[in-house]
Amino acid sequence: MILTLVSIVAGLVSGRPDTVALGAPFALLALAGRTGGRAGGSPAVRITVDRRAEAGNRLLRLLLAPQASGTHPPRRLVATTLAAPGCPPEALVLREDEECPVLVLAPLSGEADVLSYGTAVLSADLADTAPFVPAQPVRVSILPPVGPSLARPVSRRLVGLAGTHASRRPGEGGELRAVAPLQPGDQLRRIDWRATARRSTDQDRLMVRRTFADAEASVFLVLDQGHDLPESTADWFAAGPPRLAPGSLHVARTAATAVAASYLAAGDRVALDDLSGTRRALRSAAGARHLEQIRTRLAGTSVVPRRRRRRDPVPPPGAVVVVFSAFLDAEPARLLRLWHAQGHLVAGIDCVPPLRRTESTTAQAQAVRLTLLRRRLLLDELRREGIPVLSGSTAVPATAAPGADPAAASTGRGADARTGPDRNPGSDVGTGLDAGLRLLARRAARRGGQGARRGRAL
Repeated sequence: MILTLVSIVAGLVSGRPDTVALGAPFALLALAGRTGGRAGGSPAVRITVDRRAEAGNRLLRLLLAPQASGTHPPRRLVATTLAAPGCPPEALVLREDEECPVLVLAPLSGEADVLSYGTAVLSADLADTAPFVPAQPVRVSILPPVGPSLARPVSRRLVGLAGTHASRRPGEGGELRAVAPLQPGDQLRRIDWRATARRSTDQDRLMVRRTFADAEASVFLVLDQGHDLPESTADWFAAGPPRLAPGSLHVARTAATAVAASYLAAGDRVALDDLSGTRRALRSAAGARHLEQIRTRLAGTSVVPRRRRRRDPVPPPGAVVVVFSAFLDAEPARLLRLWHAQGHLVAGIDCVPPLRRTESTTAQAQAVRLTLLRRRLLLDELRREGIPVLSGSTAVPATAAPGADPAAASTGRGADARTGPDRNPGSDVGTGLDAGLRLLARRAARRGGQGARRGRAL
């Protein structure tokens, strides 16, 4: 239409009829487009999402409400075709004045299309029919749950100005650094009268207590969204649209939310970045609002092929770096080694869920064995270099599929018992997330204490 108007105006101004005739094809195209748009129309069914779960499981309640024509009594029928991921399509015929609830399976976390549908309007005597109109799929976004509070290992090189952790920087705090004679700049309320009476024999010197300043910790969370391994190995080789089955990305979302919530509850600062390099990093901040931003960002993550970055992510100085990955390639391990060499307190979170070996062919079984063997070699190499890799699946609450036995799901018994992919004696892989973070916190505190004693001796 714009090109038609431009041609007409240009022809009238220049006085050339051929320029005006040039706009005729564009006018015909615009008319055909408007006619095609009217032919399709909009779907005759409105679907609203009720985000309340049914009976505490993964089912969401949708309400199908046909759009009434305004005639009384209603004279139309609305035929709706429904298709959910992993389920055969079904047809439903409603009057234009009635509603119908539908239960669909929702993902445990993240964004996904839970229902595809289309409608066709029919008359009551089937004499008048309208063409089938497909609609946009119903897409929901489920925020990852906030689990129980976890241990919070911190680096000994904290650079924050306020917080609850003892740093190595002199200042106002609660951890004693030294007892020394009074000097210009010391506060009078820091005078230790007992130390003065004990150490100043002639009572000619005043002794003051000097402390280490308190600071907040900086945490840098890195999410690897290059892979999403389902818990059933047969789904690794399935062609077609993905099923709404929990995978490694759900484990990563849940573990990252638990770690972020634990640090933010203590007043620390948390930043979030990904290895794909497609989105800007979420800046380091604190507070409950920042936790909701992190959960929203995590819910929007999906499988994105990793692209070549101009530079590696840069953690804040003295930060705790936690990498959530399936460790199917060497890139997450390379970054862990790099940040460990830079002096950061690092930890890797293995996000592969407990696997169910359901492959059906010999080639698939060999592929799964080679993949798990490569993972095991990579994780063993990280362990030998002193970099802990913890299991993130322990942060995910056990859920039962719809129709399954809740007792079997809670106890882990059943016909399809799940087994972990990596259980090496003496390694950190398989250690629970909370227990592994506690061990890492003790190790960091022990190293910090040794460094402080070495500094006093020098």
